[in-house]
Amino acid sequence: MNKFLLVTHVLLAGALALGAARAETPQKRPGVSLLKQKSLADTPDGPKELLRRYGIDADVWVTQFFQGITAGANNGVSRYGGKVDGFLKIDAEKLGLWRGLRVSAQYEHYFGQNINNKDYALVPVNAAQAFIANDSYHSALSLVVTQQVSKELSFSAGKFNTMTLASQTPLIGGGGLDTFMNRAFALPSTGIGVASPGQVSDRLIVSPPYILGGVATLKTQPATFTLIVADPRNAQNPRVLERPFERGVGVVGGVTVPVEIAGRRGYHTLRGGYSNARGFDLDDADDVRARLVSRQPVTKKGFWLATYAIQQYLVQDPDNPDVGWGVFGLATLSDGNPNPVRWSVLAGFAGNNLLPGRVDDKWGVGFFHYGLTQPLLSGLAERGLYRRSEGGIEAFYNWAITPWLRLTGDLQVIEPWNATRPRETVMALRLQTRF
Repeated sequence: MNKFLLVTHVLLAGALALGAARAETPQKRPGVSLLKQKSLADTPDGPKELLRRYGIDADVWVTQFFQGITAGANNGVSRYGGKVDGFLKIDAEKLGLWRGLRVSAQYEHYFGQNINNKDYALVPVNAAQAFIANDSYHSALSLVVTQQVSKELSFSAGKFNTMTLASQTPLIGGGGLDTFMNRAFALPSTGIGVASPGQVSDRLIVSPPYILGGVATLKTQPATFTLIVADPRNAQNPRVLERPFERGVGVVGGVTVPVEIAGRRGYHTLRGGYSNARGFDLDDADDVRARLVSRQPVTKKGFWLATYAIQQYLVQDPDNPDVGWGVFGLATLSDGNPNPVRWSVLAGFAGNNLLPGRVDDKWGVGFFHYGLTQPLLSGLAERGLYRRSEGGIEAFYNWAITPWLRLTGDLQVIEPWNATRPRETVMALRLQTRF
């Protein structure tokens, strides 16, 4: 039934778009084409355009997922679910209130189910639905205030959605909504995060989905510098808002250097992060119970992480440099305790389809590997839990039926961290409608 609903939605939306476009005539509505609008409600002189003139930009995206395991453990398991995103951006200067002040809000609502806890993988195969209650509803609100001091310098503070921030990354994108779906690509390492004795997925500290803190950005001619100061915990937890920084602070500094090769854009980014928060001590992990009984410390204070990222266009549209395709990569290294991930790497190709009439289509293929720290693997093995480092590949094609209706086919092949489970193949259909 879920498959039927998804396919019906695609066909119905496409039929409505084609029918409405054919019904319009240039004499009645010159310059209007439903097939070329950015969103269903984005018509010339329509409500959204009028609001933008006053500095208010609003969007609503509805993204549906049908994802299943086609080979490996739990073969045949599939789930249908989705996510509604509401975006609101306010430019206070255009409203005549405050020069350089901007406010951004994002409201998220999840529905349905997902297979993230059914596949025996450590890294979620559907990042967009990874941070919700199992088979239930969940909502979240992010709010960021930005003050543009000058053309070069800006300050932002609030509750950040890190997957939305990742979606602005050239080529690879992020967020799991219109490019890669696996968390390894959709929410790459930032260096902010805390390892805790909770669920293992929560201890994969490379990036909490939400952080509370501030960001300073300085854009200069040779490079862009960023400084992030944040609570290292997942700000999804209400306690983070009630008692911020009670467990410590995380600081990440980064520099991005643009480099052109044969006239094509490229970006190199170096980041280093440190937190003084306490995380679960992975040394002698097999003796945790004894240490708890004797009231010995089971946490370790402080952790660090360093990353290097590259995005390089190989082909670009001469009329629009933001359109093209190229290569991307990311490598990380951490202390390995309390970080359960000692190192990680991902690489691949992604971008736009530059064939005539298909430049709005997106595609990508990538490889990732998470090298888990040896103290964690040895401690689990002592308890009879045999785990290993996890890796896999993912490929997707995002077909822009219209700019506001996108259908994605996604394929993942994962070597799960559970060493007793076979390699698994995960396939998905993702449909996004922008209103």
